Amino acid sequence: MDPKHRSPAGRRRAYFQLQTVAQRLRTTADRLFTEEAGITTAQAAALMLIANHAGCRQSLIAAQLGQRESAVTAMVGRLETAGFVERRASPSDGRAWELWPTESGADALRRLDAALATVNGYIDEAFGVDEVDDVVDALLRLSDLLDGTDGRT
Repeated sequence: MDPKHRSPAGRRRAYFQLQTVAQRLRTTADRLFTEEAGITTAQAAALMLIANHAGCRQSLIAAQLGQRESAVTAMVGRLETAGFVERRASPSDGRAWELWPTESGADALRRLDAALATVNGYIDEAFGVDEVDDVVDALLRLSDLLDGTDGRT
């Protein structure tokens, strides 16, 4: 395709830039989170959800994170092995398990504050504190647009 007929996103390689920066940001955050609390960003996201929705089921975590339940099962298993969450039998459904944060899990989340502040500082510096809301709004619009595609191209 003739470059002058490409969209602004195509000319600036926006998709490639988003992918590259997202991977680098995740790698940096994973390193910082692991150093501070011994968990990855994905595990931290699950732990935060469990802490905010104590007694929830894995299906909620999977839906909120946009993950398959099998992936969440493995992640919760690692958090449980680390002593950050515990599974309890549901009093209302004998087949279901509820997820509860432990004191160690709450402590891990507190230790993540510094790492999260560092990552957010990078974002503030790159976009400018006055532009962060606009960037996040644009990303949310993109997410909503993609939700509307139902997997179609």
